Amino acid sequence: MPPLADSFAGRMRTYFREMFPLPRRIATAALMAVSFETLLARVHGVPVHLAEPGLLRSLWAVFGFLLMLRLMDELKDEALDRALFAHRPLPSGRVKREDVSRSLAAIALLYVPLHVGAGVGLLSAAAVLAYALLMFRSFFMPGRLRASLPLTLATHTPVIPLLYTHLVVLFAMRHGLPLRGLRLGPVLLLVAAYWAPAFAWEISRKIRAREEEDAYVTYSRLLGRPGAVALAAGAQLLALGAAVALALTQPVSARFPIVLATGCGLAFVADARFLRSPSRSTSRLAPFAEAALVGLMVGGCLA
Repeated sequence: MPPLADSFAGRMRTYFREMFPLPRRIATAALMAVSFETLLARVHGVPVHLAEPGLLRSLWAVFGFLLMLRLMDELKDEALDRALFAHRPLPSGRVKREDVSRSLAAIALLYVPLHVGAGVGLLSAAAVLAYALLMFRSFFMPGRLRASLPLTLATHTPVIPLLYTHLVVLFAMRHGLPLRGLRLGPVLLLVAAYWAPAFAWEISRKIRAREEEDAYVTYSRLLGRPGAVALAAGAQLLALGAAVALALTQPVSARFPIVLATGCGLAFVADARFLRSPSRSTSRLAPFAEAALVGLMVGGCLA
């Protein structure tokens, strides 16, 4: 029997520790599911029961989705990572490609069956999985996507609203609400509020100072530093506007936009600092964009 470090379990333990820390990602999935469904409950006037077992399905929907995307990106970006991030588990050889492939296959095979009993939620789970698999296959045009970061963004961005639409369906099924009876306007505002900061984070993590630019294609190279920062900040402002609109028109606590505004404020300060003095020490905008995401989710839990 091989030592644990040389086994599939040992190698994947290394992978998760470095690339997908399970405690943190489970907490993130729980925050996403609980906060979003808390707001859905407020909007539709139903009780919020955070201890109800059915909420575990929503947590799985988010966690399984996040893990699938991480593993898919690992396989798709293997060649690029070997050139630019050779220290990571897969490029360094500490984790094998088949380890990642087996893990991805297991999660993909479990994703839809674990929605059995969710009514139409089974179909929306299949839609999420199908779109994720299309992304993994680069929509059968890998050359075009590889050559165009904007096209990649345009084709991959819809998966986040699709995930939250799936959570809406799970919420409706669990509470016995007909899909046609859902309040479309507020639901669209909620989906926008939750999608936009994720979009901003995706942009922010690919912004660099001039001296940091290399073979890795960034939005700061494509749009210029001001243009890339404005795109990320604009998405965060969109989320804040949607949150304010919900607080003004729905039975949603003002704590939601206030806590979100705190997180967005940190991101805006970091953006301004980077634009004023672009350097390696100011270009790390992703952690501040993540603060806006955390503010969104915590604010949603407090709504």
